[in-house]
Amino acid sequence: MTTTAVTSAVSYEDVINAIQKNIPTLPQILEELINRLSDIDSSLESIEDLIEVDQAITSRILKVSNKVEFLEPDEPRITSVHDALHKIGLEHAKRISLNVSVLHLMENVEFPRIFSFASLWQHSLGVAVASSVLAEETGYENPDQAYTCGLVHDIGKLIKIKFNQEEFCSEIKAAREGNLDLHDFELINECLKHDTLGSLMMEFWQMPVELSSVIRYHHMENRAMRVGVESADLHHLIDIVYLANLLVKKLQIGNSGHFVTKVPSPVLLESFGLDEDRLVEVEQKILENYEASSSFLATL
Repeated sequence: MTTTAVTSAVSYEDVINAIQKNIPTLPQILEELINRLSDIDSSLESIEDLIEVDQAITSRILKVSNKVEFLEPDEPRITSVHDALHKIGLEHAKRISLNVSVLHLMENVEFPRIFSFASLWQHSLGVAVASSVLAEETGYENPDQAYTCGLVHDIGKLIKIKFNQEEFCSEIKAAREGNLDLHDFELINECLKHDTLGSLMMEFWQMPVELSSVIRYHHMENRAMRVGVESADLHHLIDIVYLANLLVKKLQIGNSGHFVTKVPSPVLLESFGLDEDRLVEVEQKILENYEASSSFLATL
């Protein structure tokens, strides 16, 4: 039996207008980072110029570059961003910068006891890693963009927590008691949907349309239901994050408030060229990459 949460009669516009006043604006560097990571030709130099203006990212890049595994015996400590970036490489530089910026956004939201910051962060990182792996496995040309979309796909939950933490907790509890996926619960009970809220917030922040679309439809497998999405590449990107989200739940990486694990359709798997054996291999690669990423980012 489904327990219905008490939902306020507010509109999405009401929430976005209210949130503008009490949630930190998206860090300027994150906006520019996302734009540059959407460019497959982004270079170490372009990232370096951006990082140098953000003290928080600079200090964490230096911290990571001075870890034992990066330094040669008797090598002096690295003190410049330029040297640090060339030591750790473009891939690490991009991931650290992106994660620091998103972490800053999440750390400014007071999380309830039943929905921990750490669990959502682990889930988000897992979906980012899984999206990058799936992008490479399925021939999507920009794994960085897929990683970015995976990392912020659940940003609508931050909006819901910030707007009405008590109501959000009530929805999570009721969904669990009713053995429902949180998104399904939102639909059935006409609650504010976290995917729609996240998408609208991205539009308010004037982020790329690809990011907004992925957030809006990351629970929707049926391409015909994705209003306004016409590009095959964008559908592919949404498919990637949709499947990444399911696989990360299956692999029990973090928790995003969903307690029901859904199974991807045979049609979706077939479109990606994944049979059961290949899917197991992909899942193992996701776990390995996640463990490496979480260990690497633990110093942040």
